[in-house]
Amino acid sequence: MKKILFALAASLTVLSAGAQIGKAASEATDAAQHKIDEKQADSKAKKSGPVGKAVNNVKSGYHKNRAKSSANKAKQSLKNAG
Repeated sequence: MKKILFALAASLTVLSAGAQIGKAASEATDAAQHKIDEKQADSKAKKSGPVGKAVNNVKSGYHKNRAKSSANKAKQSLKNAG
């Protein structure tokens, strides 16, 4: 009986770690996409007039903050998996 309970606990631990790694990968992908969007907004800001520059600078700041947040969440998920 103890062996069955131990095997069950071990399998649940492995499943949980796999889910955390999957979550970390998803967050890392989100961080990368936000970085791309940030760079695109920066590029558009350089080419825009005053209003477009302001709008694209706000977009860039938003994506920069989201990229940092997603990267931190990915790191935390990896810590939780280990």
